[in-house]
Amino acid sequence: MATDLESSDLRIFRIVAQEQSISKAALKMGYVQSNVTLRIQKLEKELGQSLFERSNKGITITEAGQQLWSYADQIVDLLDEATHILKAKSPSYQLQLGATPTVAASRLPQWLLAYYEENRDVEVSIQTLGQIELMNQVIDQKLDGAFISSQYHHQDIQSVFEYNEQLVIVSANHIQTESELLQQRLIVNTFPDCPYRRYLEEWYHTKSKSHSIQQPPRVIEVDTVEAIIRAVTEGLGISLLPERIVHSYSQLHSHIFPISLQQARIQFVISKRNTPSTTLSSFINLLINSEHE
Repeated sequence: MATDLESSDLRIFRIVAQEQSISKAALKMGYVQSNVTLRIQKLEKELGQSLFERSNKGITITEAGQQLWSYADQIVDLLDEATHILKAKSPSYQLQLGATPTVAASRLPQWLLAYYEENRDVEVSIQTLGQIELMNQVIDQKLDGAFISSQYHHQDIQSVFEYNEQLVIVSANHIQTESELLQQRLIVNTFPDCPYRRYLEEWYHTKSKSHSIQQPPRVIEVDTVEAIIRAVTEGLGISLLPERIVHSYSQLHSHIFPISLQQARIQFVISKRNTPSTTLSSFINLLINSEHE
């Protein structure tokens, strides 16, 4: 005679078997203890088997319970796998991306504009964070993908697109010499792991040695690219930005980086754990095709 086992009952049974305690299982799942007890009793009635032995000391799984536990693991895991695969193949209509503030202000707007033209129903959200936090959020699958420096690697993420960003030093003043640049404050992003901040600090330390400058740089930290540009425009110091951003501000006088530090390599990373959704795959294809245009 066939029985109508519910996957939710098997999930509850599996947690009870793992915890060897109904009260602990109820707490872990956020259920009322009496509800868990009723679900186990329902399962036992359907199977005609006692799954746990009760005593004053608690519960102990029976031989029949051990057999069901093995099958429950397989059934629940297969259901989860099937659900994940089918969801990955269906339209998601949401795309959660991450980028550093500078990348978000540089290349990302033009890509999003092109993406929206072909995917008008997709809701895109952008989180601007530091690179380590961005990488961690991709690993934890809180973000579908993120733009970070190509120097960052992790076993649970993969790079699906990379590009070079031309860099320039910018100043509001017509500074004529390198030594004059070194006398200015450095206007940087507040994130310590910002790649553009790191490149600027490396440039300063290298050049200050050749000019016999002993003191550390004076630094002003700000939150956004707009704030960096405003600070530079007001003559508070110099900064380092992608060249495409600088060209949109005619009042900035740009100084080209030495060739060794002229470009930043940026990658778009996704999680290795999941198959990309339709919306994410469409965005990745757009990135790849944009470099061939």
